[in-house]
Amino acid sequence: MGSKARFAKDLLPIILKDRTEEQYYVEPFVGGCNIIDKVKGKRIASDSNKYLIALWKGLQQGSELIMEIPKELYDKARNQYNERENHNFDDFTIGWIGFMGSFNGRFYGGGYSGKHKNRDYVAEQIRNTLKQLEAIKDIDFYNCNYDQLQIPKGSIVYCDIPYQGTKEYDTKDKFNHDKFWQWCRDISKDNTVFVSEYNAPNDFECVWQKEVNVSIRPNKTLAQVEKLFKFSPTNVQ
Repeated sequence: MGSKARFAKDLLPIILKDRTEEQYYVEPFVGGCNIIDKVKGKRIASDSNKYLIALWKGLQQGSELIMEIPKELYDKARNQYNERENHNFDDFTIGWIGFMGSFNGRFYGGGYSGKHKNRDYVAEQIRNTLKQLEAIKDIDFYNCNYDQLQIPKGSIVYCDIPYQGTKEYDTKDKFNHDKFWQWCRDISKDNTVFVSEYNAPNDFECVWQKEVNVSIRPNKTLAQVEKLFKFSPTNVQ
């Protein structure tokens, strides 16, 4: 829930500390590109949401943008997304309207953001996304599940997963956290793996934490402790 942009200055010095010039940086849960857009060099990003990847690829290719998203347009696009049909919109447009117009970037699951107390959330999201264009232009984007992504050996892998115990995005299947942690163990044989979560199994070491307020509705926040974990088998008691 929420953007990792405000944590980039804390996380990246830890994640990239020992990175070499030719080493890939990989995000299998790229979301809003709020960390990877601040990384240089070879980058790979993926997500299981095809509309999100269509959005990023479309921005790379200069697709035509809708700069005003009234609720009527948002509702029309949401209906087509729910029906999994493309009557009037392609995947890029459904992604653009959904991510620009949904509260907290929750993609048709958090309600229409619109305006609240003289603050235009849609316009803000559009402006913030357009500021990322130059930074994401040479990222290799893929639409696939995390365990299907081909990760070059020796990569640095950062995973910003759906947090356990929080409301998940609308996906076909619920996220299997046990399966994910085992996948991390497996790929850590050839790669360096970092994970953002509130909690992790004992063989993952917490290398950073910070108490923050998480916005769950326009007028409600929740205090949480953000943590960054790294696989460390010697950490098991």
